[in-house]
Amino acid sequence: MDIRTARMFTLVLAAICGLLVVTALIQLAGYGRGYGWLPPDAADEGLRVAEVDQTPLKIPPMASFAEVENRPLFNEDRKPTPLGDDAPAVEGPPPVALNVTLTGVIIVRASGNRPELRIAMLRDNMRNESLTLKVGMPLSGDQAGWTLEALEPRLATFRNANDEKAEIELTTTAAPARAPAPPAANARPASAAEPPKQANEAASDLAKRIEERRRQMREEAERLRSQRGNSPTGQKN
Repeated sequence: MDIRTARMFTLVLAAICGLLVVTALIQLAGYGRGYGWLPPDAADEGLRVAEVDQTPLKIPPMASFAEVENRPLFNEDRKPTPLGDDAPAVEGPPPVALNVTLTGVIIVRASGNRPELRIAMLRDNMRNESLTLKVGMPLSGDQAGWTLEALEPRLATFRNANDEKAEIELTTTAAPARAPAPPAANARPASAAEPPKQANEAASDLAKRIEERRRQMREEAERLRSQRGNSPTGQKN
């Protein structure tokens, strides 16, 4: 520690000591002797909580609010909102055009006490997802206004709230087989007994897709049949 730092440190200590001496002199002079803690009894008597009003609230008669009904605050023209037959008709949003594809039809004939079951397997092209509907069920999403009204082996009929009717025909997911390309000038002609390779591959692919679709439809029918059998109505019958 050099001499300059020692002098600075000494001055700071001297200032602190002087401040403490002044504080002690002020206390000796009697400053602050008039303050102290109140006794518990005096504190309870001086600070009392206001008593709660026990008088029940009385609502004024409805006639006093007549001006509020005649001049509604939140109406721009400050006129009463018409009710009943005088109310203006509120037009809903325009109906959405039906945009679905019928990919499969399941018809379970009636047997015994079980009624006939008709199920349509659809593709919602707007949401790009598959769904299954029974006759009388509506679509979901933006096309919820359309209801499956009738179902035939190759035709589904929909109807919306505006009594508009739309019919969707059954379409297969398999693409049609393309005709074989014409042979090149230097190509060897194929024999009549050997079919073109492309036609064979297209026919095999079509058969596989049809078989896969039939398997899906059978599984869906079995699942719905088991659900109906496990339902309370099915157990009762």
